[in-house]
Amino acid sequence: MHYTTKEEVHNRAKDSLGLSMDKIYETSGVYDTNVKNKNYIGDAFELWMGVAKNSRAEADLPEVGVELKATPYKILKNGQYSAKERLVLNIINYMNEANATFETSSFSHKDKLMELAFYHHNTNKPKNLWTFDEAILFSFPEKDLQIIKHDWEIIHQAILDGKAHELSEGMTDYLGACTKGASKKSVKQQPFSPIMAKQRAYCLKAGYMTSILRNYVFGDQQDPAIQKHKFELNTQNGKKEASSHPEQIATAEELATSSLDEIILKRLNSFKGLSVAELKSKLNINVTGTPKQLNSILIARMLNLKGDSANEAEEIQKADIQIKTISLKSNGKIKESMSFPAFKFNEVVNQSFEDSDFYDNLTKRFLFPVFKRLKNQKPSDDEIIFLGAKFWYLPEKDLDVIKGVYDDTSKTLKDGVQLEVRNGRVYNNFVPASANRVSHVRPHTSQTQYVQGKYSNELPTPATWINRPDNDEKFDPSGRYMTTQCFWLNSTYLDEQITDITEL
Repeated sequence: MHYTTKEEVHNRAKDSLGLSMDKIYETSGVYDTNVKNKNYIGDAFELWMGVAKNSRAEADLPEVGVELKATPYKILKNGQYSAKERLVLNIINYMNEANATFETSSFSHKDKLMELAFYHHNTNKPKNLWTFDEAILFSFPEKDLQIIKHDWEIIHQAILDGKAHELSEGMTDYLGACTKGASKKSVKQQPFSPIMAKQRAYCLKAGYMTSILRNYVFGDQQDPAIQKHKFELNTQNGKKEASSHPEQIATAEELATSSLDEIILKRLNSFKGLSVAELKSKLNINVTGTPKQLNSILIARMLNLKGDSANEAEEIQKADIQIKTISLKSNGKIKESMSFPAFKFNEVVNQSFEDSDFYDNLTKRFLFPVFKRLKNQKPSDDEIIFLGAKFWYLPEKDLDVIKGVYDDTSKTLKDGVQLEVRNGRVYNNFVPASANRVSHVRPHTSQTQYVQGKYSNELPTPATWINRPDNDEKFDPSGRYMTTQCFWLNSTYLDEQITDITEL
């Protein structure tokens, strides 16, 4: 199939909507397909578009400069659409990319214009009956492109500095450098260091893809860079009115001279040293509520946002920045470790670290606003001081340490957790905070449960009990259940990450 314009490409993609994968393969004359093939959906899209499988450096359709990508979405319990994963783009060749500019980079050469086909990752439906539900001809909106260019420059500078082995997705906002291939053999040469670096690919982060999905694919927002409707149907009368746009932290004019990080930190740190009482007065905040709610409002107002949470800002959503307020005790130490969502025991056993939700959360970019209490018990607003804020990501070397904690947790679950009662309390043999391995495992709730229930989770292998109480109603004799657990980042580790703020 030959295309002469990008409009023809988009209209052809739109014609695939609603067709099952079976039908697409059948239409293309291919019948011996394997639904377990990880490229099953992507191959179907390329077949429909008349493109043979390839690994070319230029776009899939070089004659019109369009790259083809099929990408999954999921529907959350609240009914919202969400990207299932980051959109992986092209492999980064460290040797070649070192000599490139943004305009001549492999990313710009291959990915500046893409036809994106979205499908629902529906585990309740056979994969061969899945369909493409929407398609857009996508190029980057002007403001996004400025942020992405800055992201590329961060990745490029790491290569020039001989630090490709230290690259992390958390270093950047919209455009990431994700690992491609989980084995130790998946390493590549870099030009300015003898250290072999993990193979990585450019990617658009899941938060960015979710924003595109909600606002442009299944929403009514419009941008000249994004074409949703078929071209011949996209008349002036046929256009929908654009929906309200999320609040924005920065303008395109500001981003032309400063990075997103610089803009955010400049605004937040201009309030450094003020008490919560002074912040409330200066920012005209008259609300009362929990400290968490108040902190959220304070941060939003410091960023010149009208809403009550900076998490609603366009740039925060697209970059999937995790805003984690850190509270220090009067001695300057962090009040508590940082928790991550509870995990299912069977998922840890059956998923590699790199495929886990924990890994996805760890490799995000964090924004730490830091407050210090001048007294520990019930401090007043005058006794809580804003010390400043910083961006942070987990260094690759520490990610390797946490992988060991994850793998040990998986092994403990496979072998059977050891539960021991001492002085009326149940202890287990998961990695504790005292092991000083960056991360540890413990429950998030103070509720304990060793029978099937709200606060417990089924174990893949029965636990081994020592001194199990003689109470079958509270302690299942089968050893099949124990209190649901979470991964945590140690407070002592986090203390070390914010010394540039706390020691000022």
